[in-house]
Amino acid sequence: MIALRPYQSHMVTDVFSAYEQGARRVCAVAPCGAGKTVTVGWMIAKAQLQGVRTLFIVHRKELLEQADRTFTAMGIRHGVIASGVPMDSAQDVQIGSTQTVAKRLEHIPDIQFIVIDEAHHATANTWRKIMAWYPQAKVLGVTATPARLGGSGLGDVFDTLVLGPTVRQLISWGNLAPYRYFAPPSKANIGAVHSRMGDYVKSELEEAVNDADIIGDIVQNYRKLANGKQACCYCVTRKHSEHVAALFREAGIPAQHVDGETDTSLRAAIIERFRRREIKVLCNVDLFGEGFDVPGMEAVILARPTQSLTLYIQQSMRAMRPDPNNPHKVAVIIDHAGNCFRHGLPDEDREWTLAVKPKRKRHTTTAPITMCEKCYQVYESHLRSCPYCGYAKPAAARELKQADGELQEIARIKREQRMEVGRAKTKKDLESIAIARGYKLGWVSKMASVKGIKG
Repeated sequence: MIALRPYQSHMVTDVFSAYEQGARRVCAVAPCGAGKTVTVGWMIAKAQLQGVRTLFIVHRKELLEQADRTFTAMGIRHGVIASGVPMDSAQDVQIGSTQTVAKRLEHIPDIQFIVIDEAHHATANTWRKIMAWYPQAKVLGVTATPARLGGSGLGDVFDTLVLGPTVRQLISWGNLAPYRYFAPPSKANIGAVHSRMGDYVKSELEEAVNDADIIGDIVQNYRKLANGKQACCYCVTRKHSEHVAALFREAGIPAQHVDGETDTSLRAAIIERFRRREIKVLCNVDLFGEGFDVPGMEAVILARPTQSLTLYIQQSMRAMRPDPNNPHKVAVIIDHAGNCFRHGLPDEDREWTLAVKPKRKRHTTTAPITMCEKCYQVYESHLRSCPYCGYAKPAAARELKQADGELQEIARIKREQRMEVGRAKTKKDLESIAIARGYKLGWVSKMASVKGIKG
């Protein structure tokens, strides 16, 4: 049996304690890379010794294969419930694809313990159907982000939260790689892009970011900030992803596109080539945000603006897995979408809640963040100069000492800026202004309150 790390053992104790105190549905929270599959595998192995029938459910083929490998390595006898796979119902432990499990419930013997991987999806009807079929079963959900796409909590599914270590703790302990975060200014204008179901409308977003000049900046900044590194690039749509991959190849950088509709065997072959470092940039559409474990990956490129904190964390942290072959690895995150200004940095301490209605967004960082105009790295705004390159942005107050003509120009610019804010109708408009001007994170909420903008 694989030995647990101290924080994993602590999480196991906290989960069992929650059940002992009367909870039936527990949501355990730990960052990407914390080893959640191993942790729940340990709990499942213990339940198996006690004759408890367990169902571990996932929503994607890659996650099922990962759990299958992990459980086998841990010596956990199990069956697999998936399309095209013969079912071995005699096993006390089953790993199942959510869609297939929902269709075969009548053929799956009584389950006493349900474990839900990536539990932020558990509010969907398919997951609810499975839980309702086994009303007496105890449920454990595991996730890095216990919230729906729009930010609302999971209190209508789970009774209590068990909180594991923070990202900063895992970095300090060596369980996650440290990172450098770059946010190059983007030519894309997403101010007019509408929202639907908690995120930007993809068709409108594609139109805003699929210009060749914008993608050219992505290729150029990869060469400048992560040249030669294995990178995963997150795009908006298939068309956008294919376009990005093509421009990388035109620049002589091996790149390929994959998405959920790519032929299974072709997708597996492309991923294997990426693992072997034959492909440098793997462009995709929301495919490799959950359970994609490639320790050799050194960089991520965020070419997809998102309003979802869950999606942002899953994607931005994908390169932070430690690499045994590179003990000094430092992940590179290149954020062309300004997502860090919407959601904070990946290792920001966050306050999670089960509240179904989202609380007013609050960042617990001691200081807002800003982007260095010279090296594009992001750092805390209270610092007078960039801690990475030493560049100090000229103090705005000094502009007032210029000649009268220049003062008039400054007054004109400030008047135009006020007019721009006055024309803003939605929070998205204010977000675009804040990102363009490098304003602090609280400015959007403050101006929305002044203008009476809600939502």
